[in-house]
Amino acid sequence: MLPARDPTIDVLKGCAILWVLLIHSEALRGDLLFQSVVNHAVPIFVVLFGLNSSTWWRRREFPAALGEWYRTRARRILVPAYAALAVWWGLALYYRPFGVSLSRRLLIEHLLGYWEAVGTGWFVTMILQWVVVFPVLHWLRRRVPLGLLFVVGLVTTYGIADLGLEIVARVGLFNYWTLSPRFLAHVVLGMWLAEEGARVAPPTAILAAGIWVGCTIIQAWGPTYPWDQFVFLTQDLTLTVAMLAALRPLARFPRLIAPMAWLGVSSWGLYLGQLLTHNLFVYHVGLRELPERIDRWVYTGILLAGGLFFMWLGERLLSLLRGDRSAPAGALST
Repeated sequence: MLPARDPTIDVLKGCAILWVLLIHSEALRGDLLFQSVVNHAVPIFVVLFGLNSSTWWRRREFPAALGEWYRTRARRILVPAYAALAVWWGLALYYRPFGVSLSRRLLIEHLLGYWEAVGTGWFVTMILQWVVVFPVLHWLRRRVPLGLLFVVGLVTTYGIADLGLEIVARVGLFNYWTLSPRFLAHVVLGMWLAEEGARVAPPTAILAAGIWVGCTIIQAWGPTYPWDQFVFLTQDLTLTVAMLAALRPLARFPRLIAPMAWLGVSSWGLYLGQLLTHNLFVYHVGLRELPERIDRWVYTGILLAGGLFFMWLGERLLSLLRGDRSAPAGALST
């Protein structure tokens, strides 16, 4: 069983949150590194969500711990998310962004977790769905062999990807992005990693790395259409497994990995903070003008600084509400 915190998981989350910044700044857009590594940040987060959630449930009784599950997720996820949402509404009311209809209906949708019109907020909507339904998936795992569940996950994930264009045409791009079943294989892979203690055997790691390299070669030099979505999804899964194995030896050097591990522990607060920073700059400068007026690498630093600032501000507000003189470290951490 895993310890309270696994530094390898935290370091991988730290890598993923930095990659999220690079995605939104477009500093590496078009590069092979972006396509084969950086652009897989969100899927990696979803795999790790499945890993951490399954580990949490393996230490508790189902369904007795349902109340604890939803209380802790609400405190760690919903409280920071709704605080960020309040700030976003302030920005939207001030800037009145083009194409966004600020209405009572939109407010209700946002309060229910449907973050349409909030730039980069689709991930919040998608992960909230998984928070709600994960106990059901855990219950199924106790009755269905994990291998069979993973096959169902692969069929579901790859099937939705195959129908992606049709789904987008029917429900729109935002609703496709937030369609949580398209990440079923990722969550189930995380459940398998939890059963392995997040430790990947060398033969499995080598196989995963080999498949990822093969997909990268196809992506760079091979005709991928209409298989590009399948190649991308395969990279999601194999890259996560390979990186967990590659980062594992670094856990023996806690001081060396401390900064990246801290970023991983703080990744949820940083994600919400960069979301607000990105929306602010898009509204103030303009989405099309942004790359022309601000260097993309500089903008990456701005997103990181903004994420850290909003995270600090959130922790200060929490400390004031609790009557503490100093902000508790990691108040917005997960």
